[in-house]
Amino acid sequence: MLYEKSLSSGYYKLAMLVLQSVKGYNLFICSSNDSGRRLDRVVKKMLPDVPAGLIYSGIRKGLIKVNGKKSKQSYRIEENDTIAVRESISYALENRRDHTDSVASAQLEEITVLRSRNLLMLNKPAGMLTHGEDSLAVLLDRGLTGIGSSLSFKPAPLHRLDRNTSGLIAISVTIKGASRFSELMREHRLKKYYIGICKGGPAKPQKLSDRLIRTGLKTRTAGSSPADETESKRAVTTVETILKKDGLTLCLFRIETGLTHQIRAQSAEAGFPLAGDAKYGGSVKGFRTFILHAFSLSFGEFDEICGFKECTAPLPAKSFNKAVSIFGRTELESAIDRIITIIIS
Repeated sequence: MLYEKSLSSGYYKLAMLVLQSVKGYNLFICSSNDSGRRLDRVVKKMLPDVPAGLIYSGIRKGLIKVNGKKSKQSYRIEENDTIAVRESISYALENRRDHTDSVASAQLEEITVLRSRNLLMLNKPAGMLTHGEDSLAVLLDRGLTGIGSSLSFKPAPLHRLDRNTSGLIAISVTIKGASRFSELMREHRLKKYYIGICKGGPAKPQKLSDRLIRTGLKTRTAGSSPADETESKRAVTTVETILKKDGLTLCLFRIETGLTHQIRAQSAEAGFPLAGDAKYGGSVKGFRTFILHAFSLSFGEFDEICGFKECTAPLPAKSFNKAVSIFGRTELESAIDRIITIIIS
C-alpha cells in the first residue's frame, strides 16, 4: 500500500490512494501533482517495480483503466481521476511502506532557507552530493514532511551543485513548481550568483566565455579545442572582484549557463583558480579545499508560482570564518552587503 507524510506529526500515515479492491482491481485517486501527465508515465512512477512491458500491455488490454474505462497510454491524467489496476499487476504494492526519519527531518529544517507553496529552497552543505548515496536527494526522501499524496510525483532537486560547493538549491514541492522553475531556467530568466575565494583575481569585471568539454579524467572539465568543438558546450560566467588581500580575492560570479565545474574551470583558464582547488591549479597554503558558495537565486521580479523574487543563503560558518581570517570581519560583512546591493539592483 502507499503512504503519505503528515505535516503535523512528521510521520507517514496510510493514504487514501488505494480506495478498495473492486472485482480484482485496486483503485487509485490522482492528485493535482499527477494532473497533465500521461497515463503510462503515472502508472510507471506509481508501480516502479513492475516491468514497463507489463504496464503497457495492461493498458492495451484494459487491465489498467481510467474512471472505469479502457484508455490510451497517452491519456492525460486529470485531478481526481481514478486509475483501476488489476491486482495481478499491482502486486508490487504489497508490504510497501516508507518512514520519515526524525534526524533527517531535523537536518532538513536546519538547512531550509525558504519554503513556498511550490518550492523548497535549501542551503546545501559543502561535502554533500546532490544525488546518489548519502545525498541531498536521499535526505529529502527520508525527512521531508508536509507533502500531499501523489501517485507519480516525488519532491527532488531541480538542479545540482558539485559535492564541495555549498549554497542554494531548489527542491520541487509540487509538479507545478517543478515545471515553472525548469521553464525559467530554460528561458535564462533565472539569475544565479556565487561567492568564491580565488588565487589572484580580475582587475575589473570580466565576462568569461568558453567552450568546455569533459575530459577523460574523472570529474574534470577543460577548455575545448577546435577539433572537439562539436562535443563541447558553451559556458558564460561574469566575475567581479569584491575584496582583495595578500594575493587572494573574494569574487562574485554570475553564471548564465550551468555546466559541471563551470566556475572552477573558467576561473582557472582566466588565470585566477579558486584558492585550494588543486585539481584546477589553485593550491594555496592554508586551504584544504576551495570555497565556492551558491549565494543567491533571483528572478528579477516576483514569481507567483515559485513564491519569491530572490532568495539568498548565508555562507556556512566554516567558510565565513575562513574568509574572516583572510579579509577581516568588518570588511567581509561590508562586502556581503555590497554583493546583496549588486544582486537586487
